[in-house]
This record gives sequence, C-alpha cells and structure tokens, in this order.
Amino acid sequence: MNIKSLKFQIFRCIVVSGLFFSTHTTLKAQQDISFNYETWWGVMTSAQVAPQWSVWNDAHFVDQLFFIYRTGLTYHNKKDNIVGTAGYGWLRLTAPFSEGSLVRTEHRPWGQVIFRVPSTKKVSTSFRFRYDARFIRNVAQSDFLPGYSFNHRWRFNNALRYNWGNLISPNTRFTNSFLNEALFTTGPGSNGFRHEHRTHFLAGLAKGNINYSIGYVIRYINLSPEIARINHGMVFWVTINFNLMKGKLPTIKEFPGDHVD
Repeated sequence: MNIKSLKFQIFRCIVVSGLFFSTHTTLKAQQDISFNYETWWGVMTSAQVAPQWSVWNDAHFVDQLFFIYRTGLTYHNKKDNIVGTAGYGWLRLTAPFSEGSLVRTEHRPWGQVIFRVPSTKKVSTSFRFRYDARFIRNVAQSDFLPGYSFNHRWRFNNALRYNWGNLISPNTRFTNSFLNEALFTTGPGSNGFRHEHRTHFLAGLAKGNINYSIGYVIRYINLSPEIARINHGMVFWVTINFNLMKGKLPTIKEFPGDHVD
C-alpha cells in the first residue's frame, strides 16, 4: 500500500468516528445521562508455540464492575495480516444486592478475527471482529435465580497506531493508539446492554517483549432510549509477548489493541 492509499484509509477511519460521535451528540440531548469513573487494569500475554500459532492468556479488572480471565489459541497467516483466535473467558460481575462485590459468574466462549491493513513503519491500522457467547448467572434484586441467561454480543473494533520509534531512548519504542469499538447485544436473555461504544486513547512504551500502556477510556452505554451512562477513566495495561520455540523475541505481531476486552 502506498502513502496515498494509507492516508485514505486513515481519513476514512476518522470520518466514520466523527460521524458516530456527531450522531451520539444528538442522542445525548434526548437522553438522561449519568457519569461514572472507573480504573481499568489489565495484564495480557501471548506465547508463540509454533511459527504461526500462539497461546493467549489475559486478565482484566475494573473495581466494583468486573474481573475476566480469558484464554485462547491464535492462528497467524504467513503474512501475519489476518489473525484468528478462539477461546473461553471466565468472569465475575456485580449483582444488584452485592454492594460492588464481584459475586455473579459469567461463562464466555469467544472468537475474533483481525485484519491488519498494509501500512508504513510509522502508521498502522487494523480492524477486528469479535463474537462473545455470554452465559450470565440470573439474579433478582435481592438474590440469585436458577440458571443462566444467554446472549450474543457482536463487536466491531478499529485500531489506529502511530509508532514514534526510539523517541525516548535507543532501547524503547514509543507509540500512540486510538481504539474505537461498537458493541451490540442480541439474543433471548435479559442480561447485558443492547448497545455500547468504547473509545480508548493509549500511550505505549515497549522494551523487548514487554509493552506498558497508559491511557483513558470512554464507554457510552445505551441503557434505553431515555437513559444512558458514560463510564470513563484511566487505563493501565501490561502486554507481554513470549516465544516458547527458541526463547527469542516473537516473530509474530500482537498489540495491546488486539487484546482489549
């Protein structure tokens, strides 16, 4: 891909994001919106076990909201521009009666496909589709109910990344990332929000196989046509890529944006 084509891809991403936010600005004028602060912690790992295969393990935690441990098996094609993962996630969530304690269980088989657009050394972009099969423990206002509800969640993510290179020191790489994701829930279950939109602004510092990310997340949660909630706060992530084949740095690419929950 030449520079002109790459600029067009970036421009299209920016235009789509701008159209989304302008639409939601109109919706906000019609909804009663509440704001909640949250801090998002995450440790994400990928272990390369074969030339085109890696094992995914990560954990995310937001106090009084959720904890998730997720594992999976990832396949990278030879060009490493199409990446597919299938796995399972175990979650603990809050309940109406738990006063912020994470007491409610969710089982989440999941799968995703990432397409990395041909890019330059400085600028890269990717598109990710993820499917979550959500089995969430049923609850009432004061106690658990028997069984689990089931819903599908469909997630569409775009990641734009700028690599500043060795800006801080010769042995580190500094990057900025902008992640934009729309989430839609369908299915028979009553649990889960029908629509959510997440935007992450990240700064990353990588040395060797470890990437430290700090940033800010804004989550627009559409509870009903009349009510919405915006959760926002700091993000602290550590991403570690291992190579279990020869003990060297991984030969396949994985970024924090690939693992974002």
